[in-house]
Amino acid sequence: MSTDLSERTILLTGATNGIGRAAAHELAARGASLILVGRDPDRTEQTRREVVERSGNDRVESMLADLASLKEVRALAARIVESGRPIHVLCNNAGAMFDRRLETPEGYEMTFGLNYLSCVLLTDLLLDTLERSGGGRIVNVASDTYKQVSGLHFDDLQAERKYSSLGAYGRSKLAMILWTQELARRLGATGVTANALHPGLIASNFGNNNGLLLRLGMLVMRPFSRTVEQGAETIVYLCSSPEVDGISGQYFENCAPSELQPHATGTEDVARLHEVTRSLLN
Repeated sequence: MSTDLSERTILLTGATNGIGRAAAHELAARGASLILVGRDPDRTEQTRREVVERSGNDRVESMLADLASLKEVRALAARIVESGRPIHVLCNNAGAMFDRRLETPEGYEMTFGLNYLSCVLLTDLLLDTLERSGGGRIVNVASDTYKQVSGLHFDDLQAERKYSSLGAYGRSKLAMILWTQELARRLGATGVTANALHPGLIASNFGNNNGLLLRLGMLVMRPFSRTVEQGAETIVYLCSSPEVDGISGQYFENCAPSELQPHATGTEDVARLHEVTRSLLN
């Protein structure tokens, strides 16, 4: 049975496309108050209207922010905090893969900046709000592409010497998984939990804004991919299910905990990543 979310407010990034959009539809259908974050005004508003119309739930609003910019992440968090509204679930879903090396407005490699640094900063700025709201959950959309890399390459974290789209993407998701474990440890007895997930290989428009080779690769894999609705199932599960109350620091796939490979659990890498991340964000 679907969990009633009428008493919950959920902030969902990357809400205008793919699994984020599918998750928004399902969460709204369960009665949640939703804040949908997107960077394109027309697409974000279109998504909001579509979710309201399909679900019959008018407690859906949109907020604009380009999460590749840490300045805009801070502004987004400030708007939420200043509103005084509760946030019961923060779902860090926004992310992308790029066929060439790009940089964020602050000068960080784009994949690392968007997929990882922006999530860490937004989460940090909303931790007090999540704690005050009671039973807060942080849901981080990672990926099994972390298995395609051997580690974080701390000596070239910004991929200045060597760049590949899959390598940069895999390392950004590995960083997210390691950070989720550290976040769960730090949250301890606050009542706020943090978990990461793999949505599966999804038949969506992911990668379509990149070069021909990457688009062709996604096209070849489409027959073996899951629908966006199937990909959103674990997101919805972690955002809503009472079965995961109190569970923190885990990695989920198909709505169940999944064992991580050793390089995604190393305590030394967790500590070093935490130190480097603080330095970058400060």
